[in-house]
Formats: sequence, C-alpha cells, structure tokens
Amino acid sequence: MQSDPLLSGKELAERAVESYQENFQSSPAVLSQAPGRLEILGNHTDYNNGFILSIALDLSIVIAGGQEEGSPSRLAAWSSSFNERVEAGLEKILPAEDSWINYPLGVLREIRESGIRLPSINLAVESSLPVGAGVSSSAALELATAEAAYGMLGGRPATPLEQAQLCQRAENDFVGVPCGILDQFSSLFGLRDHVLFLDCDTLDYDRIALPGSEVAVVIADSGVQHELVDGKYAALRSHCRRATQKIGELLGREISSLRQVSLDEFLGCREQLDEEDRRRAEHVIRENSRVLAGVEALRRGDLGKLGELMLQSHSSSRDLFGNSCAELDFLIESAAELPGFIGGKLSGGGFGGATVNLVEQNAAVDFQHRLEESCRNRLKTPARTFLTTIGDGARLLGNPQES
Repeated sequence: MQSDPLLSGKELAERAVESYQENFQSSPAVLSQAPGRLEILGNHTDYNNGFILSIALDLSIVIAGGQEEGSPSRLAAWSSSFNERVEAGLEKILPAEDSWINYPLGVLREIRESGIRLPSINLAVESSLPVGAGVSSSAALELATAEAAYGMLGGRPATPLEQAQLCQRAENDFVGVPCGILDQFSSLFGLRDHVLFLDCDTLDYDRIALPGSEVAVVIADSGVQHELVDGKYAALRSHCRRATQKIGELLGREISSLRQVSLDEFLGCREQLDEEDRRRAEHVIRENSRVLAGVEALRRGDLGKLGELMLQSHSSSRDLFGNSCAELDFLIESAAELPGFIGGKLSGGGFGGATVNLVEQNAAVDFQHRLEESCRNRLKTPARTFLTTIGDGARLLGNPQES
C-alpha cells in the first residue's frame, strides 16, 4: 500500500470527493478525517493498564462517504492507496481474507451491534500516512470510518471515549489484533501542539501543551515490515500476563495488571520469575515511571528531560522488551548525533516500523536530510523520512460539495 505524505488535508479531501464521484457516480454525503499517531512514551503499557504519552499527527486518512437504500445492504470501499475497490455484505458481516476492508467492516459491525441500522454504504479512502511505519494507519481508518458513519446515520456514542473503545473492539474482535486503547484514543483525542496523557486503568486523560511551538516531528521508517498479526505482539502480551500472575502469587495478593506492581515490589521478587517474563515486566513497570516523569517534564517546560526519557524508553524496548531491531536502533543512534535532536525512540508495536523524533523546528529540514544520508549506505532499504507536526484528532469535515 502506498500513500502520499506530501498532500495537505485539504488536498486529501478534494481527492476523496473526486474518487467517490468516479467510483460511485454520485456526490458524497459526508467527509471525515482521522490522523495517525505516534507514541512519545509508554511502549506496550496500554494493555497493562499503565500510562501513555502520545501525539496525533498532521498526516491522516480522509474518507468521502455516502449511502444507498437497497437489499441486501453492502459496503463498497475504494482505496487509492491500494488502487482497488472491495465489496462486502453488511447483512452478515464476516472478515475478508487478508484485506484492508476488515477495518471499516469491523467498525460497521460494532455500530450495527449498538442498534443502528446499516444501509448500503460507499466509502472512498485517501491517505497521507506512511503505512506499515508504526503510525497506526489502521486506527485512523477505523476512526475515519466511524466519523463518516455517524455523520450519515446518527447515533454517535454518548462520549468520545466510547467511540474510541468501539473502534478498539473492532480491531480486537474482528481484525484479530489484541491492541490496547492507545491507537484509537490518540487518533480521536489529538489536539494541535499538545501531547496526550492517558491513564489506561481509569481512562482519565489530559492534553498537555507542548512547551513553545517550535517543535517538529520527524518520522523515520526503517523499511522493516511492521506486522502485529504474526504472533509477536500476542507473545509479548502473554509474557506480561504470566509475569502479572506470578508476581501476584509471590506478593500474596490479587494483581490484575503490571500497573499495580511498584518497582520496589518487582525488584524484591524478580529473580523468581521466568527470565523472559521478568524482562518484559521490568520494561513495563519502568516505562510507567518514565511516562509520569515525562508528564512532569512537560508541565515544567523541560523538553530536554522529555528527550532523555524517550532515549531511555528506546533502550528499554531494545534490551528488556525485545521489540526493537537493528534498523530501529541504528536510526535512533544516528538521529541522536544530529543538530536539533530533542529525543527519539521506536513507536508502536515495534519489530520494525518507524522511530519518532522530536526536533527543533528550525533544524528539522536539515535534520531530515542528514538522517536520510546517514542511513543511505547502512540499511538494506534506505529509510524514508517524513517531516510533520502535531495535529488534531478525528472529526467530520465541512460540506463535501465545497471541497
């Protein structure tokens, strides 16, 4: 799948309307947009009921949507990125084999389960997100689908958080990726020039203004295929689950997640854990502390401290959690040597994908070019880099006829 990260949101919207008209011989009723996201701190803490810091990007998916009456109802979806139109039934919604349409299908199934009748629905999808780079294009597609569907059909959930949870269920139960709430939350709740904080246990959240406004985001795609449905993600969750159970037995109390284990408690019993379970648990417990330290750094306006915590997080992902790779490590090591670098780490599930780098705005273009140059002769596939900023969350756009 290819996308065009150089397109602005307005250009994406215009292309979505044109694609809809070409594929469905009519004009769309709604336009929706949902951004990708990057995790700043909190790697794999979400499904352990921990803490996260994340941002929404000024790169996104835009959907033009419309509906038709008729029986049986069906979904017809066109993606310029895949250069294909796919159809699936909405009377009995079943996963398609190895297809991107499963993400909108899963969302529509959840919407139907909430009691909303589904007519035949047409979607035209345009994207500026680098797919497979750990920026959660899947969550953006889910949220953009939900926004379009609610814009056409009504019935929006009582709170935005319920909408994020609906999209998470779609990915967990329909697509089969056991992700936490991080991706969908970040794509929906993003706010320009703000970092998002989420307590994944209580679901309390905050938007914290980024100190100053002169910070750019450089995404560096390692070129290593980023896949979460091949079992690696699920294996990490299993290690965390086993560690949680064992620590509870050792401490003599019921523990439902690693969030409930202090560092001192962990250090007191870690030698009695299976080695791999121990390493995964140590990463999560220390990562939660790093997120809270990052929140305090942001509130003090200390970007330097936030950058240090990001580098510590990457080292922990590499050495304890085991979800980095040589290409990601090289990208971070190279970036840390360049002028303007504030902090960086792998983002998302790991095992490939991309790194996120916070960079001084006035050095960002030179930083991007130098990072590409340093990687050109060291990686099997030259790293792609993308310069962007922190953007807003998922929303309905204006009248499609005015795009």
